[in-house]
Amino acid sequence: MQSDKEIVEFFNWAREYTVEDILKICSTDILQNMENLQNLKSLDLSFKKLHSLPPYLFELVSLENLNLSHNQLKELPKEIVKLKSLKNLDISWNHIMHSLDFLPTNIKINIAWNRK
Repeated sequence: MQSDKEIVEFFNWAREYTVEDILKICSTDILQNMENLQNLKSLDLSFKKLHSLPPYLFELVSLENLNLSHNQLKELPKEIVKLKSLKNLDISWNHIMHSLDFLPTNIKINIAWNRK
């Protein structure tokens, strides 16, 4: 089992790669062992060229800070409300143009510079 420190180090390392690259590299390791990620508080998936969000993301129940900025997202899935601990959400520099009124009002959202 991975420690929380190892998980954070992994995601810091992963900033240099796209999600597809990470899945190829670690397909049988950390990402398939979601119990290791249950205590993760912050996750930075910025600059990953994401067109959609990976399903495992919505299982990170302790996540408080999520950075999805500078990607290719056109919509924010409603499943994101499963992240009950979420306090800060950065979705700036994407292509999200739809309403986010389904999000809880206590989440601080950065939606700057979203474009078509």
